[in-house]
Amino acid sequence: MLRCADGPGTRTAPATASHRRRLIRRACAVAALAYCLPFATWALDGAGAPAATRTESSEATAREPGAVPTLNEAAALRAAQAAIGRPLPEMVLLDRQGRPVKLADYRGKPLLVSFIYTGCFQVCPTQTRALLQAVQGLERTLGEHQFNIVSIGFNQPFDSPEAMRSFARQHLIEHRNWEFLSPSREAVAQLTNTFGFSYVATPAGFDHVLGVTVVDAAGRIHAQVFGDKLRADQLGEPLRQLLLGTPPAATSTLAAVVERVRILCTVYDPETGEYRYDYKLIFELIGGALFFFSVAIYLLIEWRDQRRARRRSCTPPQQASGSTA
Repeated sequence: MLRCADGPGTRTAPATASHRRRLIRRACAVAALAYCLPFATWALDGAGAPAATRTESSEATAREPGAVPTLNEAAALRAAQAAIGRPLPEMVLLDRQGRPVKLADYRGKPLLVSFIYTGCFQVCPTQTRALLQAVQGLERTLGEHQFNIVSIGFNQPFDSPEAMRSFARQHLIEHRNWEFLSPSREAVAQLTNTFGFSYVATPAGFDHVLGVTVVDAAGRIHAQVFGDKLRADQLGEPLRQLLLGTPPAATSTLAAVVERVRILCTVYDPETGEYRYDYKLIFELIGGALFFFSVAIYLLIEWRDQRRARRRSCTPPQQASGSTA
């Protein structure tokens, strides 16, 4: 029974229509919950999952034990994994033009960091070109301004701003979000220890870890991606976790919301080696939005009808004109 409380007295409205409406509303709520459950499970399993260290062994030239200094790969991987969660040090480096740059200046967006030395003629150039290809593939889907990249020269004082500028020009890297930085000689040890970057001087140069460090927007190391031939998905997955896991700002515009949805709808295609749009997920999101919009319209109409019915039931019947009391 529907009880009216809009007046001095109480009247009752028919229960059949009210009961039917309640059943319909409950059915809509159950249907909405069933529709949302797969998306909630997917979000918890994907975007909310903790970052894992990604390892991919790179090919190294076999050496006779004890012939020349070699890097202990197992110890280097442990050091890199232990660096996850560390904040970036507060230090100043120099860009290619010799201008001071703080690592804290890169906060606000995810950051990809690679360590190189300009005297390398094979491994560092190969890794840098592979990183460039991966970045270009990610930008076509994630967006050009979603993250930054820096390459840091650790062989000081030889990796000067001039040497880093020449290295970037030689390998055709003219990217507005990619900078080549030179730390001071005294700062190299603290910087490499913070990032968990290991290297050993050899007669041929340096034996060092090959990979890229992913830093979150707050300036903390989020993941380590190892390998000299990086794929878009190796860097794309931790980047997508960071971009989708960041709560939207209170002042987010419609364009920012659309950008997050666009990132959500990308999936890695192993055949092309790049990210592409998952049109099936796009259609599911559109269908879900239309479904909830329809339910909202239905509930609004039901609320309006119930309100009108309650007002009619609470209105006392008027006596016909000319009747006697």
